[in-house]
Amino acid sequence: MADHRFSLSLVGLLMVAMAFLKGAIAADYEVGDDYGWDVPPSNSSEYYPSWANRYEFKVGDSAVFNWTGNHTAAQVRNQADYDNCNTNATEITLYAVAGVRVPFTTEGFHYFICTVGTHCEQGQKVAFNVIAADESSAPRATLFSLSMFLSAVAIIIQAMSIAETIVYAER
Repeated sequence: MADHRFSLSLVGLLMVAMAFLKGAIAADYEVGDDYGWDVPPSNSSEYYPSWANRYEFKVGDSAVFNWTGNHTAAQVRNQADYDNCNTNATEITLYAVAGVRVPFTTEGFHYFICTVGTHCEQGQKVAFNVIAADESSAPRATLFSLSMFLSAVAIIIQAMSIAETIVYAER
């Protein structure tokens, strides 16, 4: 009987933990969603700004740049370099491998351009307005860490259930 109370207590504890974790998961945003990171359709300079305006980016979230073909994701330090597609900026962080995940560690605007040819001038650039994480969600767990935690708890519960069955069968 005590084993059942312990199991129920553990389940209750997990439910409380899940309630606290709700909304505390950092998000990964795939830039451009299914379209990905590419020269926008019809060279639309509004494609990526329109995409970014649909979301609220917070410190702890990440931008994921997926592309095929010849592209880069270069983080420039200010709006002037962004607006002018300045690929020769003195402070630039260049990501040249598709699938790069760039975490937002500070509040404010984060500017990205493609440095290949005239891709930036054709609209392949995006600015993220990153705000502070909610007070209630700090520290923010990642989806991976949450899934690992829940997997471990499920294994523990299953092991407890098997042990209880063995003890009951031995009686």
